Order: sequence, then structure tokens, then C-alpha cells
Amino acid sequence: MVRYNDELIGSMALNTATMKRLNRGFTLIELMIVVAIIGILASLATSAYQTYTIRGQVSEGVLMAAGAKTPVVDAYLNDGVAPADRIAAGMSANATDTRGSYVSQVAINDGRIEITFGNMANQEINGETMFMTPYETDGNTFVWRCGQAGVPANGNLLNGGSDHGTGGSVEGRYLPSVCRQ
Repeated sequence: MVRYNDELIGSMALNTATMKRLNRGFTLIELMIVVAIIGILASLATSAYQTYTIRGQVSEGVLMAAGAKTPVVDAYLNDGVAPADRIAAGMSANATDTRGSYVSQVAINDGRIEITFGNMANQEINGETMFMTPYETDGNTFVWRCGQAGVPANGNLLNGGSDHGTGGSVEGRYLPSVCRQ
């Protein structure tokens, strides 16, 4: 029985030494690696959130432009040409009369709706513009080219002219998916 106790005591000593070795905690290097990984993930999340926030601000511009679409189409249907400006579309003369938290003005230029961002808009889009250009399809319906989106299939500009070749100055990553190429 002594032998059994010796084995038991020796086994307990071995387990205690092993346990002490296992319970030492993390090394400084291991902790620094974890902190670095958390920092990288946080910076990626912050960047993604900022892009998401700016897209929300740009979507306000799309909503503000929706209020100008009907007057543009109505003016075209009544006169046969796209309205040259807000007055010709039956709207107030002042482009800043249509504004919101992130939109400073909504103007009309030859039927094209021009949204300018400002007020409380993020600095990335403050002062930038986004255009919505009307097209009439072969089926006599109206479609709108938004931002950097391509020209609609079977679409003709209302005045038969050019759409000024640009969708505005807002970066593509901030535009809604329907407004990107």
C-alpha cells in the first residue's frame, strides 16, 4: 500500500506542476496580437459604417428628386419639350426651396434634375451633385437615368439632346445600387 501512496503522491505532484504551467495566462505578445486584430476590425467597421451613413444621406437626394419628377414629365407632356428650369416645370424659381437635412437644393436644367448636397451632409458629399436625367422609351413611358447608371435601353432624351455626359460628382460607392454602373 505504500507503493500506491507513493504513486498517488508522485501523480499529484506531476499534476500540480502541469496545472501551474497551464494557468500562467497570456504572454504580452499574445495580448498585443489580439489588440492589433481588434483594432483592424474596428477600423474596417468604422469605414463601412461611414459609407453606409453617406449612402443614407444620398438616398435623401433621390427622394427629394422624386418630388421634381412629376412636374418635369407634366411640363414635357403639356409643351412637348423638357422644361428648361424650375419655373418651366411649374415649380418655384428658387432651387433652394426644395431642400432637406442633407440636400441644399434641387434644380432643373433642360429636364435634368440636379441635386446638390449640403447643409448637414457628410464632408465627403458636401457640395457634390447627383443628376437624374429623363428618357422616354418607345412605349411612351418615362425612365430616369440616375447618377452613373447607363443610358436606358430604347430610351430617348426628352429634348433629343445630350444628357450632359455625367451623372454628377458623387462617388459611385456612395450612390444607391440603381444609380451605379
